[in-house]
Amino acid sequence: MRRSLGRYELTHELGRGGMGVVWAAHDVADGREVAVKLLAPRGHGSELATLERRFLREARLTSRLSHPGIPKVYDHGSQDGELFLVMERVPGRGLDAVLKQENGSLAVERAAAVARAVADVLAHAHGQGVVHRDLKPSNLMVTPTGEVKVLDFGVAAALEPRAGETRFTAANATPGTVIYMAPEQAVGRTVPASDLYSLGCVLYELLTGRPPFIDGSVFMLYHQHANEPVPPVEGFRPGVPPGLRKLVEGLLEKDPGNRPGSATEVRELLAPWVPAPAEPGPAHPRLAEIAALCRSGRPGPALEEYRQLLSAPALSATDVLMARVGAALCEGALGRTREALDELMSVLAEQRSLLGSADPAVLDTRYEIAVLLVRAGERHRAAELLRRLADDEERRAAAAGDARPGRSRALLERIGRMPTASRPKRL
Repeated sequence: MRRSLGRYELTHELGRGGMGVVWAAHDVADGREVAVKLLAPRGHGSELATLERRFLREARLTSRLSHPGIPKVYDHGSQDGELFLVMERVPGRGLDAVLKQENGSLAVERAAAVARAVADVLAHAHGQGVVHRDLKPSNLMVTPTGEVKVLDFGVAAALEPRAGETRFTAANATPGTVIYMAPEQAVGRTVPASDLYSLGCVLYELLTGRPPFIDGSVFMLYHQHANEPVPPVEGFRPGVPPGLRKLVEGLLEKDPGNRPGSATEVRELLAPWVPAPAEPGPAHPRLAEIAALCRSGRPGPALEEYRQLLSAPALSATDVLMARVGAALCEGALGRTREALDELMSVLAEQRSLLGSADPAVLDTRYEIAVLLVRAGERHRAAELLRRLADDEERRAAAAGDARPGRSRALLERIGRMPTASRPKRL
C-alpha cells in the first residue's frame, strides 16, 4: 500500500532484514528515487530502545562512509516515533541470486573481480574505523553494469568511536550470519580481519558453489569455523589457480593474526586474476573544446553542449563518462554543488569498473569530488578523501612518472589553513 513519510512517498517493499523493512520511495523534494529503511516495530520498553540505538548508530556510521561501492546515505531521522534511513536506491540483484542463475559458482576471473571490489570497499570502511560484520552474498549487490555494492552496514562496529559515538553490542546477541562468521566474532570479538574471513567464505563459495562449512546446526558451524580445517577448494573446483587457492586459505585462517594484513593487501593480491580494463580509444574531439569553454568562464553554454553531446549516437563508454564528468563540473561552477557531487560519485563507480582504480581519469574525478566537498563545507570528509588520494597518486607517480601527486597534498595544506568558521564557495 502506498504511504508517505514526510517528503518521501513509499511505493513498494524491497526487502526485510534483522533491523527493519526497506521500501522503494520517491523523494518529492529532490525528484529522485531512493530506498527508505524503516525500523522494524517489534519489542517494547528497553528492547525497543536498544533497537532504536542500533538503528540511529547505523545512520551515523554509514553516513560517514563515502565510497562508490557503498550506497550513499541521504537522510535519517524520526517522524511520529518511526525511525528511518534514506539511501541511494541500487538497481541490480543480490549476489546470492546471481549465484543461483550461474548454477552456484562463477568463472575464476569474475569471482576474483567481485572479491576485489568488496576488498576495496572494506579498505575504505576499515580506514574509517568501521567493520561490516555481516558480509555474505545476499548483502552484496551486482548492478546491471557489473558494479558491486556492499549493502547493510547495520551491524557495523566502530573500532575507534568518534565524539558522541559509543561501542554497542546487544546483550546476548552475536551480529552476523554464522555460515560466513569468523571464529573470533562468534565469541564476541570483532576486528577488521573478521571481515576478511567472511570475504574468504564468500570467495570460497564463488569458486566452489558452496560455503566452506554448511552443517545445519548453529553450534556445529561455530565449532567448524573455530576448529576444523577448511575443505580444500580443489576438492569441489579443480583448476583454480594455486595462488588464488592460497589466498582463500589465508583469508580463512582461524587466527586473525595469520590472515592477510589488511583489506588493501587483499585487493592487491587479487589483481593477477582480475581482467585488465580495455584500452580506451581516442577521445571525441568535442570533449576538449567544451571543457575549454567551461574553463573560460562559460559553464552554462558548456553544460548545454555536454548535454547535446551525450545525446549523440555512437559515443563510446569512455567518452560518455568524460562528458558526464565535464557536465558535473559545469554544474559545480554554476553553484549546484550537491548535484555535481552526486553525479561525480555515480560516474566514479563506473569509471573504476571500466578503467580500473589507478587510471588517471579516476584520480582526477576523486580530486574534483574533494574540491566540491570543500565548497560544500565538508572539509573533514574532503581531507579524508585527499589523504587516500595523495597516497594513490604518489604510488602511480612512482610507477609511471605521473605529475599529479602535488595537487592533493597542496589542497590538504590549504584546508588545514582555513579558519574554522570559513565555508569557502570557490577554490
